[in-house]
Amino acid sequence: MNTDHEFFLMQLADSFFPSGMFGLSNGLESLVKHDRIKNKQDVLNFIEQQIEFQLVPCDCMVFLIAMEAAKNENIEELVEADNRFYSMRLIREVRNTSVRTGSQILNCIIQMTFDKKKNNIAKNFQKKITSNETVGTYPVCLGIAANLLDIPAKSGVRMMLYSFSQSVIAAAIRLGIIEHISGQIILTTLADKINSISESIKKESLNSLWQLTPVTDIFQMIHEHDDSKMFIT
Repeated sequence: MNTDHEFFLMQLADSFFPSGMFGLSNGLESLVKHDRIKNKQDVLNFIEQQIEFQLVPCDCMVFLIAMEAAKNENIEELVEADNRFYSMRLIREVRNTSVRTGSQILNCIIQMTFDKKKNNIAKNFQKKITSNETVGTYPVCLGIAANLLDIPAKSGVRMMLYSFSQSVIAAAIRLGIIEHISGQIILTTLADKINSISESIKKESLNSLWQLTPVTDIFQMIHEHDDSKMFIT
């Protein structure tokens, strides 16, 4: 089995990678501020619910669609997936953050991939962003990056779910509701669930996308108007 992709998998999942994920709490900050999340179990429950009702049916599906479209050099499908995902992000702060992190990933991957012919799809997609035909959301740009770095789809989904979980846990630690060892326990608890999802998930059409996280959405809307906040979302 070719494992050359594993280094790039770790690189993209690392908080050191300049995507801006470290500055996100994904709604956790507002939920903590309003005493809706108070301890390790609450953090675990929040992550599991977001994975089940947001990431798997929407974010991960767009990521898989983008990976295949990039592989087939189908720029029209990339643009359609990007605009569809952007329209489904109901909170302005979350929409803008997805675009910022996506643009960072795309810019990095273009400069990281030295095979000029292979990264044409990334450059062409960036031109679509420049011409305002699309915006460059996180899961679409991550799908382009995963394709260019020959990361398998299942590994890419696992990376995406891990990165989300890690960013929420890091936010919980910085907010002072859990400590570092509890964070590692949460990640270990999530391992089987994330591995199972990555093995069973199948790419579906854009028309199959859905999401259902109303409580998180409400508190992210509240977060937009807070005068003092530690995180972007």
